[in-house]
Amino acid sequence: MILLEGKKLADKLTSQMTGKFKNTGILAAILVGESSASALYLKKKNELADKLGVKFVLHKLPSKASGKQVIDLICKLNNDKKVTGIILQLPLPRTLDVGEIVNAISPQKDVDGLTDANILSGEVLPATAVGILRLMAEYKISLDGKKIALVGWTRLLNLPLSLYFTKLGNSVVVLQEGTKNFGELKTADIIITAVGKANLIKDKDIKEGAIVIDAGISKLKSKLVGDCEVSSVGKKAKYLTPVPGGVGPMTVVSLFLNLKTLSKR
Repeated sequence: MILLEGKKLADKLTSQMTGKFKNTGILAAILVGESSASALYLKKKNELADKLGVKFVLHKLPSKASGKQVIDLICKLNNDKKVTGIILQLPLPRTLDVGEIVNAISPQKDVDGLTDANILSGEVLPATAVGILRLMAEYKISLDGKKIALVGWTRLLNLPLSLYFTKLGNSVVVLQEGTKNFGELKTADIIITAVGKANLIKDKDIKEGAIVIDAGISKLKSKLVGDCEVSSVGKKAKYLTPVPGGVGPMTVVSLFLNLKTLSKR
């Protein structure tokens, strides 16, 4: 089994991009509420922005902010010529309509690739999806005529990937946790899982030589783990992403790959 080392590739891409954002403009982030996890993710993005020479500006709104207040801020940033990219940190408070708010972001500034326009066109994909595709390309994993199983349904990952892989001519099946068709994993060449449930996928669920991309994250006995039972899946899979150190580092660095794409527009 070969580990897909996202941390190693993320460091390589960071080195390649350092110093190449001098005239890029501002990367604006919006945080609604006081989520400690969201604050940590934004801190990592801010740190990488500083390293790459990108001006990062965080806009905080209270958890009780209305949808109109969030959209008004987004519109202000859309119209600010100094702002090149906009991050809307998810999840939002449950009282807010995520789809409506996300689609208020101009597709030309949608650095997370979350707007319907960018998801459908595939021009700017969500950072996690971009990270996974770059990681697979680095290890020369072919996407030609594969059966691909996507476990879990999220706007951030499996929704855009389902469209992307289908356009390439692959057979794509989307499975939810506990579905009666979970056995279809056994015939998948590539499995991408993003449920957030420890030990959801075991060796009995996959075929010999499968490529497994684990984008799930949860805690098991205070340890960060993915969706796969590594001790068993690792013996059967040809490739497997570690958790942590696989998809996570690629997600952060891919945000800046997207920013680079937007800045060229």
